[in-house]
Amino acid sequence: MIHPPGSRLSRLAILIGVTVIYFAAGRLGLSFALINSSATSIWPPTGIALGVLLLLGPRAWPAIFVGAFLVNFATAGSLWTSLGIAAGNTAEALLGTWLIQRYATGTECFNRAGDIFKFALLGAGVATTVSATVGVATLVAGGLADSTQFGAIWLTWWLGDASGALIVTPLVVLWYRTLASNAPTTERRTEALLVYLVVAAIGLLVFMWSSHPLVFLCLAPLSWAAFRLSQREVATAIGLLAVIACWATVHETGPFAVSSPHGSLLILQAFMGTLALTMLPMTALVAENRAAVKAAAAGAAELASAIRAKDEFLAMLSHEFRNPLHAISNAAALLQRPTQPGKPQAEQALQILQRQTEHLSRLVEDLLDVTRAMAGRLSMESRPVDLEVTIQQVLDELTAAGRRQHHIVTAYSDPIWALGDPVRLHQVFMNLLENALKYTPSGGTIRILGARDGGEAVINIEDSGIGIAPDLLPRIFEPFTQGERKLDRREGGLGIGLTLARKFIEKQGGRLEAFSEGVGHGAVFTIRLPQAEPPAQSALARSRPATTHSRRILIIEDNEDARRSLCVLLQAVGHEVHEAEDGRSGIEKALRIQPDVTLVDIGLPEIDGYEVARQLKSRAATGKVVALTGYGRPEDRQRATEAGFDEHLVKPATLEQLQRSIGG
Repeated sequence: MIHPPGSRLSRLAILIGVTVIYFAAGRLGLSFALINSSATSIWPPTGIALGVLLLLGPRAWPAIFVGAFLVNFATAGSLWTSLGIAAGNTAEALLGTWLIQRYATGTECFNRAGDIFKFALLGAGVATTVSATVGVATLVAGGLADSTQFGAIWLTWWLGDASGALIVTPLVVLWYRTLASNAPTTERRTEALLVYLVVAAIGLLVFMWSSHPLVFLCLAPLSWAAFRLSQREVATAIGLLAVIACWATVHETGPFAVSSPHGSLLILQAFMGTLALTMLPMTALVAENRAAVKAAAAGAAELASAIRAKDEFLAMLSHEFRNPLHAISNAAALLQRPTQPGKPQAEQALQILQRQTEHLSRLVEDLLDVTRAMAGRLSMESRPVDLEVTIQQVLDELTAAGRRQHHIVTAYSDPIWALGDPVRLHQVFMNLLENALKYTPSGGTIRILGARDGGEAVINIEDSGIGIAPDLLPRIFEPFTQGERKLDRREGGLGIGLTLARKFIEKQGGRLEAFSEGVGHGAVFTIRLPQAEPPAQSALARSRPATTHSRRILIIEDNEDARRSLCVLLQAVGHEVHEAEDGRSGIEKALRIQPDVTLVDIGLPEIDGYEVARQLKSRAATGKVVALTGYGRPEDRQRATEAGFDEHLVKPATLEQLQRSIGG
């Protein structure tokens, strides 16, 4: 926290200035309000409020409250609705400030990549739900919004606040810290100015002058700034690009002007938030590298190795995010072109979108998992797991994805049960088998062998691949460590799969070890887990033949696009599907049609998904009840279980996951 200098009068002047800036920024943001006069996807005041309270302390909250009240009262609100919205905006800023100070080092949060992710999750992700929820509820209660629009207005409100925090807060904090300390603006003024000019030129080209999907070009100057300049210059470049992109998209030009103006702005803000969340941590990692280099003694081999690993990770991260973004951009452009039904190009574009979206989802999940693992916050359940079934499921998924056709893969047949978390064990075997496939040439062999050894369940995954060099073997489970890769990086990955696999196994009371006789001699990965006795009903379940038939399914989901797309997908694979857009009507329909499976979103209006599950189970109104939600933390899964859900799926769920849950 940085206290404003000077007398009480000067501090009062600063607070008045904050109110004026907040009001002006709010008026600007609400000029883009398309779905409701008080809800906009462009809302820089959230970033201003978070930055101000981080720098000046919570006692500056009256400036935020007054600014929020005035901007809403001057737009379309009554006295009471303006007070309610102002209270929500202020509570959001206070909560976000407390969370960032408590868990992300406060105003220093932009110095380290890990703290930037915490800032994004807590300040831009969690705290912003307060303002969105209070604000939309106030609009509905005050008759300024229809309750049927709650979800759409909430999403717009939240995304505007979240993107405002991600883009504007770094600008406020980093520039204020520089000016308050009387530090030079930059050691590379000319280079920084050149970066801004290039960002502006590419922004104009991509968003205003070109009719082609060239959005990937924006990554080049931002990456340049990330590797050459400081966090402040990168934040400024992102802000400059955001201004150009918003202006162009509002005027219906650029790659994101693909639907209604409102929808286009939502997509743009999601992109800009993702861009900020990619570039700011990258800049922090580079800065950490510079600091480490300055502090290290010449010839310190261990430190040099760590720096090299980080540098390689930055290159991998850049590559792994750019490729799917480029492919998605191209596929979206292809779908915009006039096509006839069933045209091969459209089908190819849809397949590209599905593959690359799944790839990005896995990258993000792996990064979050490795962060939790390093912080010791992994949560696991422990129950008997049939390892044979788990491995076979992984092999089936690899076969369906076309990953096994060039290798000879054999697996043991005897059932072995172990104590562990079935979801995490599935992830471990997927990581290890994908690793074996990556590093085994076509025609090579991969063997999976199981045994029981002194109360332990032991699984060996052996391959005839390229092997592991002796100097690499001791470090194989360290984060971002990989064998030698060609420049094309065809196999992909961030080098954290083995790290996660070992962390997951150790958390479940087991061990994961690697062995190789050297380059060209293949590798063996051995998993040891506490052995478990199979449940009494397992033998009967294993002998029962699998059946595939149509199910009667009820989808309770308030987001129309999510509900309709899921309905069409499940109908396409042969199920009888019914819909409900809120919890109350969902319960009524379940009582009437008696579905085999009910898929329930958690964040429903009026009656949330937890209450829906409790009522359905208490009335025996349905068969299986499955939570299908964006809430995927361990505590969310525990709460879903306590509410009566039979299963918990996290969005976006694949068709295979849905089919397994449905049982069709």
